[in-house]
Amino acid sequence: MTKVRATRVTERAGVNEFRSLMESAGHIVQEIDGGNDQGEDCYLSFTRLGERTGEIVAVQVKSGGAYRRPVGYGIPCRNHLRDWTLSRIPVIGVVYDPELRKLFWVNMTEHLLERVGRGETPKSVPIGETEILDATTVAHFVASVSRFIETRDGAMPYAPRTFPQVIGRAVRRLGSHRAVAEVPIGGIPYELGVASVDFRERHPRFDSQAVKVSFFIVLICAFIMAGPGLYKAAAREDDGLLWNGWIWLIGFYGAVAYLYRAGSTDPERKRARLISWSAHLLLACGWYVGVGEEIAAWPVNSMFSQVFVWMMPVIAQALILCLGAFYAEKESGRRRRLRAAYPKGLPGDVD
Repeated sequence: MTKVRATRVTERAGVNEFRSLMESAGHIVQEIDGGNDQGEDCYLSFTRLGERTGEIVAVQVKSGGAYRRPVGYGIPCRNHLRDWTLSRIPVIGVVYDPELRKLFWVNMTEHLLERVGRGETPKSVPIGETEILDATTVAHFVASVSRFIETRDGAMPYAPRTFPQVIGRAVRRLGSHRAVAEVPIGGIPYELGVASVDFRERHPRFDSQAVKVSFFIVLICAFIMAGPGLYKAAAREDDGLLWNGWIWLIGFYGAVAYLYRAGSTDPERKRARLISWSAHLLLACGWYVGVGEEIAAWPVNSMFSQVFVWMMPVIAQALILCLGAFYAEKESGRRRRLRAAYPKGLPGDVD
């Protein structure tokens, strides 16, 4: 079966949340097909007393923690700067924070025109933490965008377009689907892989569990093999003041274990991968030095061994302190955003 991208669920959550909110307020949302998505996800047509007002905006919806900034949120605009500043209809940016379950918005056209007018080339459009879009602020959102449209229409020398004209022009600009070449259904089975694939389909979690168990076994073996040699190397450089062989060994294993723990719990995939690879590298260096101390046939660079033994405690302390401070700052920012989004407390909380 086709594997659905993990990010698609998050992406659709933002669009669905925005569509549900605006339609519940009586406005009209027309989504753009994913194949024609060139910087806008949908068109929003405002209504008043059940009738269209003729005011239309394009909306770019972003979802996920990747769009968080130290303060507020941000939507990258580098690839669409020209399109969004020259667009005949305003482009609104919306970010959905799945942890807060809140929408945040910004008038990207207004912001970019102001920045470009000052001779700047912005790379992203910032969104404040208080620019929340929900049932209590949707009326303010509509009024604010409507005022901008009225002001802009009065300053631009072109006649207003009807809703079908705007949609038709956008579709022509975005282009049509490319024809997909026909491909044969199925194909000749690969007999040598049938039994293996049948087993994996009957036990879908076997592969991931087997990888985790295998990695854990390899990790334990690497720790055991490197331990005696690392103890000898550390004891040889023992200065009698700061550490001895056992303290050095505990610090080394503690630093590696801390990095593995951080890599397995970090919610951001790229950063988690970087931290895990840092743990791999530190363990590989220790394994190289430790095994070389025990096996005469294993050539170890004496300078590398000495530098590693002396620098490892400094590296371990720096890693633990920096990561600890980094995660504390991230958690503080998360709670600040949470309090800003829900000043009266989280839904369902009981005093």
